Amino acid sequence: MKIAGKTDIGQVRSTNQDTFHIEIFDKGTALVLVCDGMGGVRGGDKASLLAKEAAASAVRQRLAASGPHELLTEAVHAANCAVLDEARREPGFAGMGTTLVAALLTPALACIAHVGDSRLYLLRGGRLTQITRDHSRVQELIEAGKITREEAWRHPDRNVITRAVGVERQVEADLQDLPLERGDKLLLCTDGLSGYCAEGEIAQALGRLPAEDAVEELVRLANAAGGYDNITAAVAEI
Repeated sequence: MKIAGKTDIGQVRSTNQDTFHIEIFDKGTALVLVCDGMGGVRGGDKASLLAKEAAASAVRQRLAASGPHELLTEAVHAANCAVLDEARREPGFAGMGTTLVAALLTPALACIAHVGDSRLYLLRGGRLTQITRDHSRVQELIEAGKITREEAWRHPDRNVITRAVGVERQVEADLQDLPLERGDKLLLCTDGLSGYCAEGEIAQALGRLPAEDAVEELVRLANAAGGYDNITAAVAEI
């Protein structure tokens, strides 16, 4: 298993509110985590950093004692509490929050948790599939048949998410298992990448490049498309 990640401020923003974490444990298990913060100049970067650190710590501490779904549920809960507690201590951070997408990986299985619109994609046999479902306003409109996926790219509510870590006392993560095959590649990314790169571009970069080069190329593509948001990509090769 090979894993690489990269985050970039982009071409427009003054701060980078994205974070990512990669940690490889014993027995071929790894954690990959991406967060995209929201909430003012300092709130977003604070929220994503707190969530990342709390989630990774929860997995690290409970890895030997919990199953993967329980681990990820505990990780999201820990992240939610960390962001909420900081907002209570510092009124200037009130309302901050973050997306979170995490994968607990073994060579045979990816256990996935996500909140918000940061995504996980699977590339298998040259075909790119979005595995996670966005918690967003435009996703709801797509499912209601009110807009198409192509229209979602230009919709004025494209950045409105309907679920986030650190906003409410309780947050529910979507959990799922993804059986893995040799040669699979997983991409975890923020909307600064998925919102500006076509899926064909993403598939091509993942298909022809190893993980370390793929994250560089994906960030380059998002910047070439305008870099209007922070950009983060983490790629795992099975």
